[in-house]
Amino acid sequence: MIQMRDRIARWARRRRRRFVRWYRRQSGRRLAAIGIASLVTLGLLVFTYQAVRATSDLRRAAQQATQLREQVIAGDVGSARTLDALRASTSSAASRTDGPLWSIGAHLPVVGRNIDAVRSVSAALDTVARDALPPVVEVSTKVDLNAFSPSDGRIDLANVAAIAPAVSTARTALSAARDELADVDPTGLLSPLRRPVGTIKQQIDSAQAAAASSDVAARLMPTMLGGEGTRRYLLLVQNNAEVRATGGIAGSYAVITARNGRLTMGEQGSNLDLRPFERAVVPMTRDETSVFTRQLVTDLRDVNVTPDFARSAEIARAMADQGLDVDVDGVLSVDPVAMSHILGGTGPVTLDSGVTLDQTTVVELLLNRVYLTVSDPDAQDDFYEEAARSIFDVVRSGSVPSRPVIGGLVRAAAENRLMLWSRHADEQAAIAGTGVAGGFPTDEGATPHVGVYFGDTTASKMEYYFDFTVLGTSRRCLDGGRQLVTVTADVSSDAPTGLPRGVSSIDTDVPLSQMRLLAWLYAPAGGRFTDIRLDDEPQLVTTASLGGRAETSVPFTLEPGQRRRIVATMLTGPGQVGDPVLTTTPGVRTIRNDVAIPSACG
Repeated sequence: MIQMRDRIARWARRRRRRFVRWYRRQSGRRLAAIGIASLVTLGLLVFTYQAVRATSDLRRAAQQATQLREQVIAGDVGSARTLDALRASTSSAASRTDGPLWSIGAHLPVVGRNIDAVRSVSAALDTVARDALPPVVEVSTKVDLNAFSPSDGRIDLANVAAIAPAVSTARTALSAARDELADVDPTGLLSPLRRPVGTIKQQIDSAQAAAASSDVAARLMPTMLGGEGTRRYLLLVQNNAEVRATGGIAGSYAVITARNGRLTMGEQGSNLDLRPFERAVVPMTRDETSVFTRQLVTDLRDVNVTPDFARSAEIARAMADQGLDVDVDGVLSVDPVAMSHILGGTGPVTLDSGVTLDQTTVVELLLNRVYLTVSDPDAQDDFYEEAARSIFDVVRSGSVPSRPVIGGLVRAAAENRLMLWSRHADEQAAIAGTGVAGGFPTDEGATPHVGVYFGDTTASKMEYYFDFTVLGTSRRCLDGGRQLVTVTADVSSDAPTGLPRGVSSIDTDVPLSQMRLLAWLYAPAGGRFTDIRLDDEPQLVTTASLGGRAETSVPFTLEPGQRRRIVATMLTGPGQVGDPVLTTTPGVRTIRNDVAIPSACG
């Protein structure tokens, strides 16, 4: 009996010891779980606090940036204090979003990309405030930024030289900020972040592009505007009513002289004054002979059947040299739609004839009304030339606010209506990377370029009534990094019936009010066309080449009110996985140009 009690007691002690060990283990686990939960909760509370404060910092920074912009433009000495406040806001936002919690959060499912986007935006804005803005603010308090526009026909080149270093520094910092946001896709973010992040990214992209162009301008203007000797430039005014690849025929020209920043307009004329040459003014390349007629290098009206403005300008310069005995240093081109953008800044301009040009009327008057009401070609050219001189005089006088005028010029450049070329190799190399180059990319790396351009084949002024939209889609990503791209051009005629020969083709074999056009299609470098259709009818693809890019053309006619569709399918070159860029002719209507198409290769 005693032995039984002892065994029971030993068994009870063993059970008790096991229970104690089990309880201690469970308690430790509970405590660990409670500790972990507490740490996670604390981390979430800290993260939430940082996120709220960072958001507040960014909102405050946006308000300060708006105030700073106005102060910089006005040369307000108070801009330095505003900059200090802005830098404090962006620095606070960057520091709050640059810790281990944010690094961990950026890798979480669902919300990770949103956390990473906020962190990237904060860092990018801090870069702008810390590196890009201080030199600009400093120079704005010492130099009148309005002095960079003409005053009494002259641009102060000393002011241009003074601001150049600040602009260069700003460009570098803005490029770094743009790169910080390169991988941020606003469309994939949560709704509350989508719009503000997209806006900030777009603003930094725009600011970087503007700084890049300003940097080039600040470096080139002192020399190109005659600071180191007289310069002469050929101004071409393209006439979109007779369409060509870069806009329209060179309806008129003028010679502009620059001496120490002072601009004057000299000799003016039209293609009636600079008549076709019997011999080529420059040799045609092998590619050019396979795509264009000899008129490219003999007739001013056809120098821009090529989409490469630099080549058009080179040919036009040779024509000015041989036909006008004027040796020019460069070529500048605008069109009446660009003039309308400029007039949006200057306000109305009244010609000596009493006609008033403004933003809403200049395109109709220059591209249509003059041909309906004036039958004498010389009188038509005189009107065109007077309009160009009057707008030039108003801009160079400095009698109007500079900001709206510059805004009009920027808009014209974005639509490929304002283009510049220099015969001096170092200057042209700098221009080539800007929005005024009018370039024709032939070595594109990972970015495929697609072109759709139009040309009138009947010497009419019918394209005032020509309307078109050009859209592109990357359909598939194929082996070797190629993309299958489809481009659709919807073309139409808004012309009334029975238009006179002054507007309709001068060729009496062409019915009144009919358009006869050519669409030039260019595939990316190293690519090729796989299918061309006009109104769903397959077209014979006869491929030539220009600068390593496959070219084919589609002739078509348009009767009044008719609508047609051209669809081109093509392969990009190998390794071209970036977003395709679509460029087209700037027509009478305002368009977006150099449009990026989302890549099918991600």
